[in-house]
Amino acid sequence: MEHSDIEDHHIADRYLSGKLSINERMRFEEHFVDCVECLDRLQTIDDFRAGLRTVAAEEAMRLRAFLSVGQAGVLARMARLVRRRQAPLLAAVILLIALPMALLIMELSSARRELAQAEQASSEWRRKYEESEKSARELAKEAQTPELKSPDSPPRPSDKAAERQSATPVFALSVVRGDNPDLSQPINRITLAPQSKSVILLLELEPDPDIHSYRVAISTVDGRSVWTKDGLKPNSKNALALRFNSKLFKPGDYLLTLEGITAQGGRAPVATYTFRALTQ
Repeated sequence: MEHSDIEDHHIADRYLSGKLSINERMRFEEHFVDCVECLDRLQTIDDFRAGLRTVAAEEAMRLRAFLSVGQAGVLARMARLVRRRQAPLLAAVILLIALPMALLIMELSSARRELAQAEQASSEWRRKYEESEKSARELAKEAQTPELKSPDSPPRPSDKAAERQSATPVFALSVVRGDNPDLSQPINRITLAPQSKSVILLLELEPDPDIHSYRVAISTVDGRSVWTKDGLKPNSKNALALRFNSKLFKPGDYLLTLEGITAQGGRAPVATYTFRALTQ
């Protein structure tokens, strides 16, 4: 099972929802056992769904507890008031019943709105992830230089396998949030295959008319400089595609800093990325 098929058919989401056929489930399980990227995505989706289920369960328990305790106390008070024939106080108790119920309804409405916002955020995250993956695949296709063949020569059975082995892997890096990134826990993973001679790191950018070009610096977590380059320009999709020799990255953790360079030569920090290089 190829990554393109997994993304196009939402295999990971359907797997966690139990919507795959027996044959598709077996093929996907055979694939993700050795695929770090698919395992990370399954973990992310499953953690998000578990969080939503936990929020819903907590709100339901709070509602049941409130109704149980409140209803018993209110009935006891009403019984005492009726026995004492204190009609004015009975009206006040009824008002006290209505007020907490109104507050509870407002709280439940707020919880539903927050749940709807979380689901919307999840959909937006999934949309951006799919767009990022699509952009990465398109960039990978553009980066390949196909071998020129004679129109009369029939295709060889080994051509497809050779093309797959020589394809340059593309990794779209996610931005680190916050001013002090945790270098011991990189949020990105890049897996270097032995047969891949090069690798592409894809950095998606936000349009900024004040930035003329970009500067990228890569270093190890202990501060050793690995690669630096100025004057980088984004492509038509407003992204930086950086191609490296696979041998540049030894297994370990790395820090990538991105700076914008203005027309006057000034520099401004744009984003920070952390990634861990792994070998198959």
